[in-house]
Amino acid sequence: MAMKAPDLTAFKAIPMQQKVAMLVLVLVGIGVGFYFYVEDPFQATITNLKTEIAKLDTEITTNKARIAKLEELKQLNADLQRQLAKNLEYLPPEEEAVTLLKQLSNLGTRIGLDLKLWKPGIRTEDSSKLFVRLPVDVEMSGGYHTLALFFDRIGKLPRIINVNKIKMGGGKEERGRVSVQTSFQLTAFASPAASTAPGGAKPAGK
Repeated sequence: MAMKAPDLTAFKAIPMQQKVAMLVLVLVGIGVGFYFYVEDPFQATITNLKTEIAKLDTEITTNKARIAKLEELKQLNADLQRQLAKNLEYLPPEEEAVTLLKQLSNLGTRIGLDLKLWKPGIRTEDSSKLFVRLPVDVEMSGGYHTLALFFDRIGKLPRIINVNKIKMGGGKEERGRVSVQTSFQLTAFASPAASTAPGGAKPAGK
């Protein structure tokens, strides 16, 4: 059945000003509906997205800074590892360090020093577990130049040997030469490879 066309007679009879007012009301209604049902939710979504983007930008910036710092730390660690490996080259095994200390006592005798005391101290392991200290208390007598030569030879060794606690007495003439009584401590540094005490003696209980 055909639809009947709407009767517009009543609408035509409405004055033009009222028609315009009605049209304005309709347009306003459409605009308000569009704002509340379309634009306002869309704006809220945009605001939320902007907030999330800002958070992501902050996280990206923070992570970039962390990555840069991490790379710096990696480089520093690599440098330290290389330096450690280089330093460890100067650390002989304990057995070799003990032998080296004994060789130093023989060296002093060979160049003309009189060995008065050779007393191995207490072996101590560094808290890093990377090396041990092997101290020896020494007393020697001899001429100034001979003592200087002895210490110079120690300084030129390819291994780490420290000389400290040096005490020199007054010079006195012995067998036609001026002799100086000197006490000091030699400390050899070695990698903790074996349980051997300085001077060649094994620790008690071993």
